[in-house]
Amino acid sequence: MNPFDQKFIENPQFLQWVFKTNPLVETYWEHYIRENPEERDQLLELKERLIELRFSNEILDKSEKDELKTQITKRLNQELKGNKRRLILNTLMKYAAVALIFAAIGGLVVYFTMDKVNIYQEFASQTIQIPNSVQGPVLITSTGQNVSLKKSCSTVDYSKKGMVVLNNDSALSTTDDLINTMNQLVIPYGNQSRIVLSDNTVIWLNAGSRLVYPSQFTGKTREVLLFGEGYFEVTKNPDKPFIVKTSNLDIKVLGTKFNISSYAEDNVIQTVLKEGSVSVRRNGAGFFEKDIIMMPNQMTSFDKITSQTKIQEVDANYYTLWTRGLLSFEEIDFARVIKKLERFYNISITFSDPQKQIIRISGKLDLKRSRKEVMEYLEKVSMSRFEQTSNNQYIIL
Repeated sequence: MNPFDQKFIENPQFLQWVFKTNPLVETYWEHYIRENPEERDQLLELKERLIELRFSNEILDKSEKDELKTQITKRLNQELKGNKRRLILNTLMKYAAVALIFAAIGGLVVYFTMDKVNIYQEFASQTIQIPNSVQGPVLITSTGQNVSLKKSCSTVDYSKKGMVVLNNDSALSTTDDLINTMNQLVIPYGNQSRIVLSDNTVIWLNAGSRLVYPSQFTGKTREVLLFGEGYFEVTKNPDKPFIVKTSNLDIKVLGTKFNISSYAEDNVIQTVLKEGSVSVRRNGAGFFEKDIIMMPNQMTSFDKITSQTKIQEVDANYYTLWTRGLLSFEEIDFARVIKKLERFYNISITFSDPQKQIIRISGKLDLKRSRKEVMEYLEKVSMSRFEQTSNNQYIIL
């Protein structure tokens, strides 16, 4: 097998595209081909070969299929019995992918990976930027329709079955045959939005964020994908856990209130729990790596570079005030405050002296006030000066 084929054969999402596709999977691979046009022909050729393999193997009888499954499982168990702990995950993924091929072409039940590695993680590995040209929040429906929400503080409500209510004054219909496909709510810089999902879970999305979610939840879990920052008030349902997927973490809850900040350009993902409890798990975590169980007024900070997580006690209210247009901070780097201002006001701010970025400052900002007033306050607490160089460009002196 050549390296190109092996790369995709060992990717469960590619195999799902070949054997058990859905609209979300199709969207992902269309995007992948657009981003990697040089791989298009080889990719499609491999897909066709596997489809042919599927049909050519349908003649296997039940005993042959059972024997094939037994051989795969035996080989997998042999690999996992060793003490090479660091290789366990890679080994599992390798043989699980092979097993999935046989499951697809022979009707077996060897789906080792689909519950652990899914299309949300593939989306999370993409860096999605909100276009600066977009004016106001945009709802991308499951049919591909782009709906401008116009208001900088918009609302989207899926709680009424069969329709989506926008800004409390207009509605779109939803169709039953599209309940398993994904919608996206895109929030450009300078905007915020509040969305009510079909299970009555409420999510506030901060500037520069994107949420991927279904019109209705089906199956055993309620899963959404977050890029950026969101505050969640999850409707309790013990039979159907709610899972927020980010680029590096899965946050699993039954019903609770918590905030997640997971911007692509930030090196740290922060999860702050206000009420209830949540479990945090790193994507690709090994079998022996335990989930982190959080308690109220705790924050987990996951470093994308080092893959290390630390937990600390905080006042959760500080991290949710942004939903009311307020920003509170205590002894944090000046650069982090500036990044929040850039997103909220959709402006660009640079430092003339890089050393100023690490100044530790404390305070509270009312972001509903004018940009000028907010900057004047920051000048006082940071002993710096803001100078405007163009309409939306500033430099800190």
